[in-house]
Amino acid sequence: MSSRYVAVAFDLPLDKFFWYKVPSDMKFSLQKGQRVKAPFRNTELTGFIVKSSNKKPQRKLKQLLQVVDFYPPLNEKLWELAVWMSKYYLCTLGQSLHSIFPFLEPYRVESDLSSAEEKAGCGEAGVYVVLPGERKLELILSWIKQNHHLKKQTIVLVPEINLIHLLQEKAEREGFKTVVFHSKLSPKERYYRWLMMKKGQVELAIGTRSVVFAPFNRIGCIVVDQEESTDYKQKETPKYNVREVAIKRGEKEGFPVYLVSHAPSVESWYKIKKGLYQLMDFSSEQENSVSSYIVDLKREKRSDRIFSRLLQQKIKDALNQGLLVMLLVMRRGYASFLLCHDCGEVIRCPECNIGLTFHLKKEMVCHYCGLKQEAPSICPFCQGREIKKIGWGTQRVEMELRKRFPEARVERVDLDADTSPETVVKKVRKKEVDILVGTQLLVKEEILSQVDLAGVMLIDVLLNLPDFRAGEHAFQFLVRIKRNLKKGGTLIIQTYNPTHYALTSQKIEDFYSQELKTRKYLMYPPYEQWIRILLEGSYKAKVRDKANRIKEQLVEKDFKFLGPSPCPFSRIKGRYRYHIVIRNGSNNLLEKFIRKKISPYMDKGSVKVGVDVDPLFTM
Repeated sequence: MSSRYVAVAFDLPLDKFFWYKVPSDMKFSLQKGQRVKAPFRNTELTGFIVKSSNKKPQRKLKQLLQVVDFYPPLNEKLWELAVWMSKYYLCTLGQSLHSIFPFLEPYRVESDLSSAEEKAGCGEAGVYVVLPGERKLELILSWIKQNHHLKKQTIVLVPEINLIHLLQEKAEREGFKTVVFHSKLSPKERYYRWLMMKKGQVELAIGTRSVVFAPFNRIGCIVVDQEESTDYKQKETPKYNVREVAIKRGEKEGFPVYLVSHAPSVESWYKIKKGLYQLMDFSSEQENSVSSYIVDLKREKRSDRIFSRLLQQKIKDALNQGLLVMLLVMRRGYASFLLCHDCGEVIRCPECNIGLTFHLKKEMVCHYCGLKQEAPSICPFCQGREIKKIGWGTQRVEMELRKRFPEARVERVDLDADTSPETVVKKVRKKEVDILVGTQLLVKEEILSQVDLAGVMLIDVLLNLPDFRAGEHAFQFLVRIKRNLKKGGTLIIQTYNPTHYALTSQKIEDFYSQELKTRKYLMYPPYEQWIRILLEGSYKAKVRDKANRIKEQLVEKDFKFLGPSPCPFSRIKGRYRYHIVIRNGSNNLLEKFIRKKISPYMDKGSVKVGVDVDPLFTM
């Protein structure tokens, strides 16, 4: 391209391109997709060339400063994927391009790698939802082997870094050339591994979210393990869901995508029922040998509501037989919050307006902003002295265990404890622990597979979250425990709501059938697409006023929406939070409205505005 002017897309929330004059010594080398360094306001930024022209735009132009890449780092298909992400997730093209290729200088593409691999032909584009049974790793390996024989490459996504090594070990033992890719690697190491993929030096890439953009040219399939995991949702802009990006990439490049899960997302199940996805059910291979009990805490004595009589007896029996016990608690700390018995007020975080969690050593902690305070002995509202500790957390359960079972070796695992999940795995293998107590950090296959008795202390904490997906997440949490618990193991679920269908459904079809009925009645996703507009600021009145102005514009355009209203967690880290949920959001008019009326204000003024397409949480 020997054009005199180029348009550049930056990693900014500005939905437009910026034109620059090309210096005479650069003209011979520039192509669409190359990165260049250019002056922007009072700084210098790196961006992607998106357009070129020999006709000067009607304004004074600055000159480009430097060519970063000698060749475009992204092939045409990944460029098309970036364009789709920009359109679907309502972000700028610069933001989506930089999420696919996030490297800065000195990481540059210096040679033409586009012909380093044979281009893939158009294969099969389908989506398969896979219920894997107990031989999940072997199933994934079978797809890798199939691609190996066809001289094609495989991408495997996992929700957490610590899930990588099991598959990596098995794959390398089979002789597959493997690369691991995740955010904990240094920029230099990530770029080196990106080059290995680009040059076709490996045939298998395993990693977390960003590996969905692996620069392979001969992809045989993408596998998304635990596809329902909320870790696949990007929190920063663009707020993409890896599952949807993988499926779109499969459509564009013509290869199948396997969504592997013991309890798929409601969206995936809905698409199975609509005939859009195909179900591959291997779960019949696995006999569900776990005995499951639901304990109604309303029927327990007050003194037994932390440890029900059944749970106490099962723990005693397990300890007598030298079996491993795991108790899962949904909250950290000693008590959920402190409440004044005289006036009914809760001691809250002044920055977040959320009840402070009581920890041992008379310390109160906000688990949102990290604020720590000494617990008061007198109520700051009424000067009353009857301050009660309400609820229980991991510290309380640990203390009660040590009192009731003093001979047991107890290990606590949460974000406040010194013991990491990795250390716990080693102790479990060496049989150096009798009872594990912890949060969801413990719900890992390599730990659960050693556990004989698991107790969920209070599932209601998940069930009662102020979010329409709460039942789905609670059900998936329980299924994950059942499927990974040791054969012949026992699961005890303590609750005040023992008839909830998330707990009583014997088959996964029973749960999805009931959940979809509820969603359809309320016209919640997947029956409508939602787009959440989140507004945050230090001054409540300004946030509320901005939300009301957006509401007026939505009413004027006749869009369907909910709100505006304060978020369930209405203040976090001193910032007030309001949201609006736009319903049935997939149409061009709405996209134009958001880009014109909302996007320009995302990073401006005292109120920050964010757009989340297909939100997984609305808290």
